[in-house]
Amino acid sequence: MKPLLIACLAASSALIGCGKTAEVTTPEPAPSVFSQYPIGLQKIAEGVWVHTSIYSFPGAGNVPSNGLVIEDEEGLILVDTAWGEMATGALLEKLEAETGKAVKKLVITNHHFSRLAGVDMLERAGVTVFTHPQTPTLSAALATPVPDTSVASLGKAGSRNKVGPIEIAYPGAGNTVDNLVVYVPAAKVLFAGTIVRGKGTPTLSNIERADMKAWPKSLNWIKQTYPEANLVVPGHGKGSKLDLVDDMLALIAKQVNAAKNSGETPAKP
Repeated sequence: MKPLLIACLAASSALIGCGKTAEVTTPEPAPSVFSQYPIGLQKIAEGVWVHTSIYSFPGAGNVPSNGLVIEDEEGLILVDTAWGEMATGALLEKLEAETGKAVKKLVITNHHFSRLAGVDMLERAGVTVFTHPQTPTLSAALATPVPDTSVASLGKAGSRNKVGPIEIAYPGAGNTVDNLVVYVPAAKVLFAGTIVRGKGTPTLSNIERADMKAWPKSLNWIKQTYPEANLVVPGHGKGSKLDLVDDMLALIAKQVNAAKNSGETPAKP
């Protein structure tokens, strides 16, 4: 046996030992940078999920924010991002792990930070974005992330656009001037966003940019246009049936009456 071969065998024996098999230790994968941002993902119908993220306000606690995920032939349609860019990253990871599909389209239902915080991340990934024509301008004015695109045909109250398995509609102004809704006909699910409040919410909350005159008209348009909806998902809080819209109409009437009695001027857009 040649000296070089003998040396190699000796080195091998020293590493392995007589009659022992070498053990290879696989390093544990590093935790994801998004792991500290928990995301809820609840399947509510075939190919339809509600995603929920949490935003922590100092002194006000944790506030949940809802969005929708719909499966189509190309991949996934995301309705509103998670509340924060890192939370959006966590959502995308969770969707990839649980569905094996990537987000290909994004619908942003208004310019609030809870609706579009992760838009830049999705646009960098080549996702097609659908928004109301005023959303980019309104978000820029608030110094929040700004969508690069919008849909001009969604600018008029009552406008409806079909995108794959969903319908995007603009019922008119409400708590914002640019609030869109998304309907999934096959599942009879309506994502109403922040034009409605979660079931059991006692007040209208922030109405600084609300159009109190148009809001009831927009809600009634939703009821008339989607009477077959079995589930209405709000931007925050618990979902319900179309009675969620009736609850909102009652809250608005209460707010308007209280403003009249106190001599206040109702909020304008």
